Formats: sequence, structure tokens, C-alpha cells
Amino acid sequence: MSAPEPEQQFQDSYRLFTEIVQQTADLVLVTNTQGYIVYVNPAWEKCTGYSKTEALEQRPSLISSGKHDKAFFERIWQTLVSGQSAQEIVINKNRSGELFYEEKTLTPVRNEQNQIVYFVSIGKDITRQLQQEDKLTYLTHYDALTGLPNRSLLADRLDQRLKEAQEEEGSPFALLCLGLDRFKTINESLGNRLGDQLLKQTAQRLQSCLPKDATISRSSGDEFLILLQSIKNTRAAAYIAHKIIHELERPFELGETETYITASVGITLSPHDGNTTDQLLSNADIALHRAKQAGGQSYHFFTDELTKEAVNRFQMENQLRQALLHKEFYLEYQPRISLVDGSVRGVEALIRWQKPDGTRVSPAEFIPQLEEMGLITSVGEWVLHTACIQTRIWQQAGLPEFKVSVNLSAKQFMQKDLCQIVDKCLNHADLDAGSLELEVTESLMIEDLDTSVRMLQNLKDMGISIAIDDFGAGYSSLGYLKHLPVDTLKIDKGFIDDLATDVADAAIVQAVISMAHRMGLEVTAEGVEEPDQLDLLVSLGCEEVQGFYLARPMLAKRLEDWLLEPKAYSKHLLPNGLC
Repeated sequence: MSAPEPEQQFQDSYRLFTEIVQQTADLVLVTNTQGYIVYVNPAWEKCTGYSKTEALEQRPSLISSGKHDKAFFERIWQTLVSGQSAQEIVINKNRSGELFYEEKTLTPVRNEQNQIVYFVSIGKDITRQLQQEDKLTYLTHYDALTGLPNRSLLADRLDQRLKEAQEEEGSPFALLCLGLDRFKTINESLGNRLGDQLLKQTAQRLQSCLPKDATISRSSGDEFLILLQSIKNTRAAAYIAHKIIHELERPFELGETETYITASVGITLSPHDGNTTDQLLSNADIALHRAKQAGGQSYHFFTDELTKEAVNRFQMENQLRQALLHKEFYLEYQPRISLVDGSVRGVEALIRWQKPDGTRVSPAEFIPQLEEMGLITSVGEWVLHTACIQTRIWQQAGLPEFKVSVNLSAKQFMQKDLCQIVDKCLNHADLDAGSLELEVTESLMIEDLDTSVRMLQNLKDMGISIAIDDFGAGYSSLGYLKHLPVDTLKIDKGFIDDLATDVADAAIVQAVISMAHRMGLEVTAEGVEEPDQLDLLVSLGCEEVQGFYLARPMLAKRLEDWLLEPKAYSKHLLPNGLC
């Protein structure tokens, strides 16, 4: 008897596989790479109450219970798209609205070209098992990754502690909110599996260094809450916060990788700062935010000042949303003047905000707020679009051609479609790319140099000029400069303020100018406000200056008039004949 033909073998194997999947008691679900269901087996239909016809082309969220946060599913998705399998216990809801617990393994499926084409979920309904083992309470009150109490259980214990404090006439205690600095960057670079290991090891270190009666909770993501049952004063709370920070400074062993991370801690005290659970949780979050704002790797107490700041921040958020709606933002333009021939080499577009009552708000106040609210990318695109259109208007009016400079925020710079956004703004304004300069800060690029170099090179390939803004105020590492495809260094105002009187500042500025010229870069000095500063910059060979001494930021129409005034700024330049 001859062996079956290969085609027949394949068909037989396929039928056998199909029968196995159809008859298995496991819940089988298959989605495509867009996350839509393409197959469910009868066991899945029976458990969920949804038929195959109802499930196809739907997303798995069809049976979502709402018991997991967004970060939970994002972590699973990131694991799958990276090519790894994920194992989770997921709380789902069937068609009748009843919850069921599914212990599942999710696996990416690749084709012959090693490309991911499907995701397969194989699970078991373990609801009865968990009920029997009394694990439902555990899943409700404990974090599955670290085994620590979750935020809900900590809130219950905080409620109980507040009741005890009332009975004991204000017995003091502390609530700490801990956040890992730059965890997102580490998690993205090492992968979710090692990121989870880091969180587990962090939980273990906290348990080892804190009092036994402390409640340690993983609140969400990389944040932990710590309830200290008996803290007599701020000094004791500060000591424990310092101890935690020091404990987490030691390297973490993640597989074969040695990783360093730092932590920030926010501290609130009861009854001094509040006597309700929601109030104390909010206070701790605010204090942590302040610690991170201060640069991280530190702790910060909640104070009345921070309370007022939080209220003001909330009010400003509402006002900023109204400002976007009612178009209260506008641009001013500050000239950048050549010290070689006295010409205007460019203008920097600067966003301004004026409230309906005429009050002007400093950009130093509202720009960080826009970043926190996630609105900086849309506002930044508006600035870019408006500046490009205005520059084209000036060109069509016959004014001397110059570049317009636009600052990019960190979130803008990290947008994957930044080049497309810039190209759209240029095309809409009918503006040549050579008329645009984009300014980025050095600290913005240093965390992910490779990605930054690629993005900058893509922008330069479009014909756009690149400037490093506030040079010297950030990392000031000269080694990375040779890797960056940039055209101009803008020396930070902090070095210009005391340029004429501080020998060290003068030496730094001279070194930056000399280094830049050797690298073929131009130099712009920001914040020039005194004639002595200007004199010295000319003698040092600086090509370009920007500052109040020569020209303040002005509206577009005022700039047009200013440019048409014969040598409007020549009287301010050096008497040695620049103009």
C-alpha cells in the first residue's frame, strides 16, 4: 500500500486539527492583527452566550467586564505585538451580564515570512475554581503582578485608619505616593517582561525596608502607595522617604541586564493635611507630581501652598480649554539679527495668550500646563501652521526673505508623523522648506539619541534647518553634538546675562562659539539686553543675536513696519561700522 500524497496528508491533518479545536473544552478565539475576531470555537460560544455569527468581526471587548484598566490591556497588546506570548487571568462578562474568570494564554501566530498574521487566545473558565479556593476576594483586592494590596484595598485600610485616628483624637499617620522615574522609557527599551520584573523587585525591596505595619500598595502602573500607621512628625516621614529612595538606587538584576532606576515620593500627613480618604490620596498624588517636577529622585511634602497651586491648576486648565475654543492664542515674532552685516536673518515665532479681560499670561505658566493636559501637540501644530502662513504673506508683500523659527515641544518631537505634519503646514502655506527652522532643546534629544538623530535627519532631508535651543542649560554634553544633524546652536540666556562681568560665563560662551565654528555650525546668542554683552559677542565672533536690546517680540504688523524703518536697529549695533 502506497503512502498518501502530500496534499492528501495536509488535508487530513487540517481536518483533524479543525475537529480537535471544535471539540476541545478550552475557549478558543482568534483575531487578526487589527484586533477583530475571525474565529471562535463552540466552547467559547457556550461560555459567553454569543454565537459565532455575532462574534465575527467584533473585538474581544465584546465580553469586556470593565474590571481592568486601560494599562492592563495595553500591556498585553505590547507583549503580543513584540512577538511574545502572554498569560493572564481576565475577568469577562457573558451575554447575560454575569462575570466569569478566564485563565488564558494569548499567542501571536506567524506566517512563512515570519510576519505576525493572527493572535490566538486559548483559555479556561476558572470561575468555579476561584470561588472554591476563595480567590475572588484576592483578585478584587490584590495586584496580580506584585501580590501587593491594590488601590482599592489600601483605600479601605485608609478609611479604617482615619476612623481610628478620630477615636484617638488625631493620632498622626502618613500616606506616601511613590513613582519610578523614567519607568516608561525603561519599560519600552527592555520590554514588558523585564519591566514587570522590575516592578516585582521594587515591591520586594519596599517590603524589606518598611515597617511591618505599613500597607504597601501597587496603585497603578509604576506607582505605589504606602500607608505608614504611626508617624509622629515630618522628620520621621522624611527619613522613611529618604530610605526608600536610597534603597531603590541600588542596581536591579533583570535577567542578564543590570538596570538603574530612581524614585520620587510625595508625602501627606493626617490630620495636618486632611481627614478624608479622597483628600489624602489626592494630596499624595499632588506631592508626588511636585517631586517629579523638581527633577525626580527626591521627596516632597503636601502643603497649603500646593493645595492652592492645585486649585489654580484646575482653573487654568478650564481657562486653557476656553482659550483654544475662543482662539485667545496669538503669535509674536522676535527678530534675529546678524552681527556680520546687520541684516535680519530670521524671526522666532512665540506663542502668547491674552484672556478676554485683557490679562496676558506668561508662556512659562501656560505651556507646561498645555503639556500636562496633552494639548501641546495640537497647539504646537497651530503655531507651526500660523507661522508658516505669516512668513509666506511677508514674502508675497516683498519683504526681505528670512527664516521663521518654531520651537518643538518634547511631545511634538516624539510624534511619529512629525515630518508629515510639518510637510502639511508647509504645503498649506505654499512655503519653501528652506524658509523654516525648527528649534529643539538638547535635553529633549539626549534620552533617545538614535531616534532623535533619525528624526532630525528626516527633517533636514526635507530642506528644513535645525537649531538646538537653550544650549548649555541642559546636559551640555559636547560628545553627542557630532551625531546631531543640526545647523545652529542657540546659547542659553543664562550664559549671556553676566557675560560682561563673569569670566567663567565669557569663557564658556567663547568655547561654544569656537567649537561650533569648527563643526561648521552657526551660533545665535539669546537674551542680549545690554550693549556690553553685544560688544563682547562681536569680539568673540558670534554671528547672530536675539534679545530685547535690539528688538522685542512684536505682532506681525508691527514687525512689518519695523522692518521698513531704515536700519531701525542700527543705532544699537557697535560703532565699528556694522551698519
